[in-house]
Amino acid sequence: MNEAEFQKKLAAAFAIEAGEHLAVLTSGLLGLEKETNPDRRRTMVETIFREAHSLKGAARAVNRSDVESICQALETVFAVWKRQPVPVSSATFDLLNKAVDVLDRILRLPGDATAPSDKAVVLQIVQQLGRPAPPGPAPKPAEVVPVPPSSSSPVPPAPAPSEHVETIRVPTVRMNALLRQAEELVSLKLTMRSRAAETRELTDAFATWRATPRQEPGGQRDAQDPFLNALESQLVGLTQQTARDAHAASGMIDALLEDAKQLSMLPFSTLLDLAPKLVRDLAREQGKEIALALHGREIEIDKRILDELKDPLVHLLRNAIDHGIETPSERAQRGKPAQAKLAITVSQREGSKVRVAIAEDGGGIDVAKVKSAAVKSGVITDDESADLTEPAARALIFQSGVSTSAIVTHLSGRGLGMAIVREKVERLGGQIAIESVYGEGTTFIITLPITLSTVAGIVFDVGGQRYVIPSASVGRIVRFKPEEVDSTDGTPELSMDGRKLPLARLSDVLEQPRTRARSDVGYLQAVVLGTGHEEVAFIVDDVLEELEVLTKELGRPLLRVRNVAAATVLGSGAPVLILNVPDLLKSALRHSDSREPVPAEAAAPTAPPELLVVDDSVTSRMLLKNILESVGYEVATAPDGAEAMALLKTRPFGLVVSDVEMPRMDGFELTARIRADAQLRELPVVLVTSLGSREDQARGVSAGANAYIIKGNFEQSDLVATVRKLI
Repeated sequence: MNEAEFQKKLAAAFAIEAGEHLAVLTSGLLGLEKETNPDRRRTMVETIFREAHSLKGAARAVNRSDVESICQALETVFAVWKRQPVPVSSATFDLLNKAVDVLDRILRLPGDATAPSDKAVVLQIVQQLGRPAPPGPAPKPAEVVPVPPSSSSPVPPAPAPSEHVETIRVPTVRMNALLRQAEELVSLKLTMRSRAAETRELTDAFATWRATPRQEPGGQRDAQDPFLNALESQLVGLTQQTARDAHAASGMIDALLEDAKQLSMLPFSTLLDLAPKLVRDLAREQGKEIALALHGREIEIDKRILDELKDPLVHLLRNAIDHGIETPSERAQRGKPAQAKLAITVSQREGSKVRVAIAEDGGGIDVAKVKSAAVKSGVITDDESADLTEPAARALIFQSGVSTSAIVTHLSGRGLGMAIVREKVERLGGQIAIESVYGEGTTFIITLPITLSTVAGIVFDVGGQRYVIPSASVGRIVRFKPEEVDSTDGTPELSMDGRKLPLARLSDVLEQPRTRARSDVGYLQAVVLGTGHEEVAFIVDDVLEELEVLTKELGRPLLRVRNVAAATVLGSGAPVLILNVPDLLKSALRHSDSREPVPAEAAAPTAPPELLVVDDSVTSRMLLKNILESVGYEVATAPDGAEAMALLKTRPFGLVVSDVEMPRMDGFELTARIRADAQLRELPVVLVTSLGSREDQARGVSAGANAYIIKGNFEQSDLVATVRKLI
């Protein structure tokens, strides 16, 4: 092995080891902050000290001086705590957690790729950690209270010698390859079942042929014909043997696949362990007190699902803390305890399903606000809003562009997060639902399959083509006569259980030609897809069978095809498509709305409105002006609020982007002046500033700003998306 290959392997080993040390450091700090027992506190300090020391040594071996310097500083702090434990302030824990955050960020970078800004932060943290810890009151018993599986310590105890199980490290790519090979055997199992069924049909056909009278004189075929007897005996024996082989192979394949799946299963703790620190940081940033409880951490699920579930979980937690949970003062006014409750509960369900519930006891969902936001964003009309039930209105938060936030911040307000959450959950073959009581709290419930490899599906015939729809998405299958179909405003509807469901032909939705067929006379067959208010009945030509199929992702360039989720191969060898139910529902509704009148003349395109950028820094003005002009806006600038107000009086602007700290008139006063002016009060204002505290953001909301973007979290795409949303 040459030196380059050795260094590459060494770096890969370091990445794995560093991730393990970092996980223990993170959980250890969270546990130490809330622990009050002196003996357990000493044990936890010792554990964290050893992890920091081990990570420092590993970093030195691969020349990661940036990581080594932070670990050295952490080690020094914990060495002092080991000798002379003292109560530490919350500010000290904030600094320690910040150090771990920086470690996490720079560990993701290769070699010496640490950005200059991160190097400056590393130097600052090392200097701050090197100072003596200021005395102060011990922090409150945890603002965030994770519930570990069986011990008060965040670091799981070492297993007893009798429970020791030897383990080895295997690269994920090899594990995935092994699982894929095992999954491919499902197709072989289906094929063998199909061949067994064919031989059985052949045997039955031969027996029927022998029993059929001949047309010529002699009548019945000779029952004593030795050749026919031998042939029939061979067919019967072959049929029985094929059935036995198919059954035995099916059992072995199922067992092998189940064992292979177990190799790729991970406990939910690998995902939920990120929640305590995330909740702690967000709670402190928002000035809220939150007790976090985690249940069902030991339940296992496919690693691929866990990987895809991380972003939805993070967004739901952010949403719960930012939108749902009130500040301590607001909770006091409502007669609630200052400390809010937030719980993530994972439970096993019937039919190889897992249920994940994220519940908080905050203010609940204001249905009236959701309807108003949906109407304002153009998702629904005023008339449609009046007819919506509460569950249907709550579901509007999953629509892109719908947000009840009073201001756009780096946490929320763009109306995109919940739409992305639902899309990701549904792409995993799951569903998401909401339970909420206004004033009492909200629960988001996600139901997911345990594994992605195989799925139970129902095979349908549509226009001579076969398709598979996941059984979990099928509400029911019905037969009805054409005269039972109602029509409201030209939209077909089917009455069922006292309510009317939209009715569509699956062939029309899939843009396939209709067949002349039995479906136009006599009885029709329809499959009801979706849940609750989003159910739609789809007419199909025939329902063939239900079976377990192996899902195969579509490769490039077919990664995302409308109405199609994946593909599979039936036992006959025929490839068929697995349909995407959420897409089908959207396509059906789009198809029913396609009869809207087309205007005689298209309206002439309008030029984008002129924007005003206000900042006392020439460099910042140039940067913001360039970003906005690069996407097609005309931009004027002003060095402070006073000059901006003068410009606003001279000509119309579509939006103001302003700094906060400026001479003569700052951004808060400028915003307040705009809101107090009868002609300007509807003008959107975006504050872009380095002031990121909760109090400053509250001042922005109070002044009437529409969005508050912190320069430390600044992303060009965020600014552009915010401007487009507000104009």
